[in-house]
Amino acid sequence: MSGPASELQAQVDALLLEQGAFAPLELLFATGRLLPADYEAWRRGEVRVLDEMLMGSRESIREELAQSAAHARALGLKEERQDLDTANAGGSGGGTLRISDDARLAALLASRYVPAQSAPQMDLFFDNPVVALTTGIASALAGADATEATRLLDALYAKEPNHPDLATFDRLLESLRRLRQPVAEARELLEFLAAISPAARRLLGARARELLLPLWRHLAEATRALAYSPPQPLLHSSYAWIQAQAWEEAEASVLAEPEWRRHAPLGLRLVESRLRRRRRTEALSAWCELCWHTPSEAGEAVEKLRWSEIYSLWQRLLDSEDALAPEEFPAWLLLQEPMLARQLPADLPLGSSPAEQHYRLVHRWVSARAAGRAAEDLALRKELKPRQPALFAHLLKSLGR
Repeated sequence: MSGPASELQAQVDALLLEQGAFAPLELLFATGRLLPADYEAWRRGEVRVLDEMLMGSRESIREELAQSAAHARALGLKEERQDLDTANAGGSGGGTLRISDDARLAALLASRYVPAQSAPQMDLFFDNPVVALTTGIASALAGADATEATRLLDALYAKEPNHPDLATFDRLLESLRRLRQPVAEARELLEFLAAISPAARRLLGARARELLLPLWRHLAEATRALAYSPPQPLLHSSYAWIQAQAWEEAEASVLAEPEWRRHAPLGLRLVESRLRRRRRTEALSAWCELCWHTPSEAGEAVEKLRWSEIYSLWQRLLDSEDALAPEEFPAWLLLQEPMLARQLPADLPLGSSPAEQHYRLVHRWVSARAAGRAAEDLALRKELKPRQPALFAHLLKSLGR
């Protein structure tokens, strides 16, 4: 299967692999249709209905979520409801949170799909006081209510001293204390966050972001002044901003590093921050820079991360009969999408490597052909053929299209 449906399924699979479950709400964050800041404002009661903050057609979003839910069920996952619309006691809006006036969309956003062995057996545990305590602790943690979480956790210690999640809840409660304190050691907080994140997603579901994202922002602020260090690629504010899903801050952090093009992790974060905001041309521009300056790392990253906006293009490059090196991707891309020559500048490359020269040459050829300058068109083709025969073969195929 190929096309939008397969890309959607790949995103569901990636979220399932990362979080051990799938929530349609998470898909909205992953595809940039819902910003974390807007979601948090809704949780605080500052927004009337959550779907007012969604980017794009409600019908298209509902269809995408329905397809993703169908894929989750086909994988054998069991559906459970998330309490996203519980009473908003602390928010400025008061009352009950509303997901959507569209009942189908509301049901999709309030669902979560988990492996069958993880699904709660409500007929066995209904009215179980231990379940009520753990549910209350999770809700208090997500709502940053340390006092209530502590009270309920103490009750759980007394009621069920051998409960397997006691120590984990203690660690999650510690995260609320850390938010109120200056960061003494950024590396230690980074390790702490890496350790608690899987447990937070398991115990809090979609509301784990309400606990984790403020911590990632806390770390990002603490590392804002740190220069990028290749031996410690995660100890940079751009990484923390990406984890906090603060895409604009992540981009600014990368661009503040003068040599970001020489470091694949920084370039990849720049690409992701732009893709998440649906800025495709700018993301491709950054990807071209990666192909020229860190081609091997770019190839490894696209295979691992499977970004739908770039992965399909990369596969077309690899699957073509005339093999090209990763650094030739930018020139090849112009041949696949000539309209990009109007958006990507001819002087995008900063260096004079052969691949960068080929990009400039192809860019000039696309422009000449579009303008009907036949003599220049032919001259540029003759110049490219001996310099990069495989790329020239792709140029001839583009003429057929």
